[in-house]
Amino acid sequence: MHHHHTNPTHNTHPTRRDFLRTLLGTGLAGVTVLEVSFFRAVLARAQSPGAGNNLFDIHKVVDGVYCAVAKPAAMINCNAAIFENANDVLVVDTHSKPSAAAALIAQIRKEVTQKPVRYIVNTHFHWDHAQGNSAYRKAFSKLDILASEPTKRLMVRETESRVKAQLEQIPEMVSQAEQNKDKAKSAAEKVFYDEEIRQLKAYELEMKNFSLELPTITFEDSYVIKDKAHDLHLSFHGRGHTAGDVVVLCPQKGMVATGDLIHGFFPYIGDGYPREWPGTIDAVAGLEFDRILPGHGPVHADRSRMAHMRNYIEELTERVARGKRAGKDVGELQKTINVSSLESLAAHGYGDYLAENIVQFWHYFGTHVELQESVNTNIEHIYQNL
Repeated sequence: MHHHHTNPTHNTHPTRRDFLRTLLGTGLAGVTVLEVSFFRAVLARAQSPGAGNNLFDIHKVVDGVYCAVAKPAAMINCNAAIFENANDVLVVDTHSKPSAAAALIAQIRKEVTQKPVRYIVNTHFHWDHAQGNSAYRKAFSKLDILASEPTKRLMVRETESRVKAQLEQIPEMVSQAEQNKDKAKSAAEKVFYDEEIRQLKAYELEMKNFSLELPTITFEDSYVIKDKAHDLHLSFHGRGHTAGDVVVLCPQKGMVATGDLIHGFFPYIGDGYPREWPGTIDAVAGLEFDRILPGHGPVHADRSRMAHMRNYIEELTERVARGKRAGKDVGELQKTINVSSLESLAAHGYGDYLAENIVQFWHYFGTHVELQESVNTNIEHIYQNL
């Protein structure tokens, strides 16, 4: 942040720090780093309403490989991994709506390269990873959309009804945001909920006549693109987050893009295979890479968080399975399996890491995260899917 010393007698240009201070209603003494980064994010959003602001932070990870990390949005966007080939580009995953993908295309042209996007990959069928496909089709004359066979089947079967169901929920989400705004304790919180309402309504409007652009190339196990710059290996290693998750490996660069099979949030297990997921992560771990470009949250500098996510899914699944065998229902298990009793969350500060990512990368107002809610959701989905 830039600090300007303003003349107190004509303080016509309050600094960002002054603005923060009014938001917080205090000086910044005793505010945690997390809170400051959170308010900085709110501030950035408050200062740039409308579509003028970038939806992604594009990080160059190594030469030719970038990660577009999604900023928080009311209807969440996934990250995109960007591989710059000799003459074109491959992008992994396309976010929650065509306009978000179009916004990333503009950012890629400005910040990465003018080369055309030749391939997009949908790591799996979920809305926040595939609903932007059509923006690439519109922008580039020669484009292939790659996915696994099961992913395409799930897209055909599920997308339309899920979009419809989601749009039916938006009015309820808007009225909840309006209630939250009425109860807001600070100017910042009001700004936050105003922006949430704006984004929800924009999503609803955009998605009313949505139709999904389907993959043009599908495969069972693997698909290889050999380029002058590097090789890109798309591969399916078993069921996990969904029945069709693929990863994209660039062996020469030591990078793998993993979609939601491996990321920095709590796993979503609603369409998942909790028993198989840890083994699928183990299979991915057999590939040669150092860094992970995940579907959500920050780039992983090494393999440690991958292992922590794997262990969490395994531990929680084991405990839920044991409870289910003993005849307990979901509610009982949610009461007895708590955050503090899960070794996988306590080990290596994994729970803290997840909390930090929720505050930083999720559309969320507050600095204290209730991790138990996420664990409870996981318990319910594991119970259903066992």
